[in-house]
Amino acid sequence: MRRRRDHRWLLPIALWASLVGHDGPAQTASLPAALEDLPGASAPGGRPASPASPDRLAPPPPPAPQPIPGPAGVGLPVGGMDAQVPQGLPINLATAMQLSGVRPLDIAAATAQVEQALALLLQAKALWVPNINGGVDYFRHDGVQQNIFTGPNFRKGRQSFFVGGGPSLAVGLADAIFAPLAARRVVASRRADLQAARNDVLFAVAQAYFDLQAARGRLLGVGATIVRAELLVNFAKGLAPSLIPPLEINRAQAELQSLRQTQQVDIRDWRVASARLAEVLLLDPATLLEPIEPPFLQITFVPDERSPDELMPIALNSRPEIASRQELVAAAIQLLRQEKTRPLLPNLVVISPATTTGLLAAGNLSSGPNGLLNSNGSRLDIEVAAVWQLQNGGIGNVGRIRQRRAEQEVAAIELTRTVFRVKSEVSQAVARLQTARVRVVETEEGVRQAIESADKNFIGLRETARPAGELLRLIVRPQEVVAAIIALNTAYEQYAFAIGEYNVAQFEVYRALGQPAQWVTSQAAPAPAPAPVPLPAAVAP
Repeated sequence: MRRRRDHRWLLPIALWASLVGHDGPAQTASLPAALEDLPGASAPGGRPASPASPDRLAPPPPPAPQPIPGPAGVGLPVGGMDAQVPQGLPINLATAMQLSGVRPLDIAAATAQVEQALALLLQAKALWVPNINGGVDYFRHDGVQQNIFTGPNFRKGRQSFFVGGGPSLAVGLADAIFAPLAARRVVASRRADLQAARNDVLFAVAQAYFDLQAARGRLLGVGATIVRAELLVNFAKGLAPSLIPPLEINRAQAELQSLRQTQQVDIRDWRVASARLAEVLLLDPATLLEPIEPPFLQITFVPDERSPDELMPIALNSRPEIASRQELVAAAIQLLRQEKTRPLLPNLVVISPATTTGLLAAGNLSSGPNGLLNSNGSRLDIEVAAVWQLQNGGIGNVGRIRQRRAEQEVAAIELTRTVFRVKSEVSQAVARLQTARVRVVETEEGVRQAIESADKNFIGLRETARPAGELLRLIVRPQEVVAAIIALNTAYEQYAFAIGEYNVAQFEVYRALGQPAQWVTSQAAPAPAPAPVPLPAAVAP
């Protein structure tokens, strides 16, 4: 008994020596039947698998996990075996883009500002047109009054009643000439602001939509990972205790619980992103929206190899924000000219002395002494005057000129600030797009490698070896499969983030260039599904 215990004590040393010194080839068990039929399946080391004697194999474990399809979205599980994934209201990108042009409040507010500017323009154009008045005027006098011819006072009451109407006008020619010119510029500015609002809303909708898609992509990836983790736990529980210690099962179960928590977080992110998209589109935020496109869909508007220097002239000529500021500068120039010419141009006045108000020019006048109205007749009185005016002795005019000049300088400063902001936005958008393009390629390759690693680890989990003819052991232990599952979930998360960033960056560049949102909303159509990420030939189902 003592010699046998000593021999068992030396077995680990002999096993370590055989692995380090390659003193003897490892004898492997055959592949499971379900995997031997796969193309290219072979035992480690490149040799075809050969059956081993029954006395050298462990008790038969449960069936091995099957490989799971890749990130194309076709046939990919959305959750684990017991996952409760909510069902949402279907929506596609085309519908979201079309709703972005009619529903958001920002566009409605900008449209109202355009209507307001048009109303002010109409008022400015009508400054030349006199007011048309109509009504009645009653006058009563009691007590003394002066005789304008002889001078003394006399006591005599009188009254009059006038029914009629007529034109009246009081306008400065400087206002009538320059106010419409400035108002037209303001209307053009507001229309450019409306276009900018459409572009901003389009980008906001795209950002919310692809945030929603990214959340669904992460949920899809963690679902595929949970499937593997559940299969791993069931597989590990069926292995013989001599092959793995109990802590391996605990490790696999702990990772499975962690993945399930991640799945709940991804569902939460889905709900939050759905509420944000519904807010922009003025839909019910309680409605869970579910895009019908594959979560890893890629959208391309602008070639990602273009440099900022190539795109900058397009943005400077197309951005509505720059056009809006230019129109406001032009409006400020017209208002400055208005104040400079105001002292040189008269005010045109059209009134009627028929009544004290000066508003009723023609009509019927009834008058008489004291309480009598015994004299009737028609009456017409028109007075036209052109009056030059120096406001506050000219000081007021100087102040108004300085005010308009300062407003012009402020408008020019805002234009310069907008130009530099547009240049910065183009540079930032191109930088994000080019970085996202590289990340998409790298993360897509990372998903391929992670899928291949996870599936090969599952295959290796069924293979056993007896190095140097001693202890039977697993070639791949469950903890290595757990590591591969963790890497797979991380790869899916990075891929979903990269795809989302790429799509958002495409819309950001499109907006930075000032391209009209109406083109996207009118041409929006369901985009084709992306090509599936190919699986390695050795593990393809």
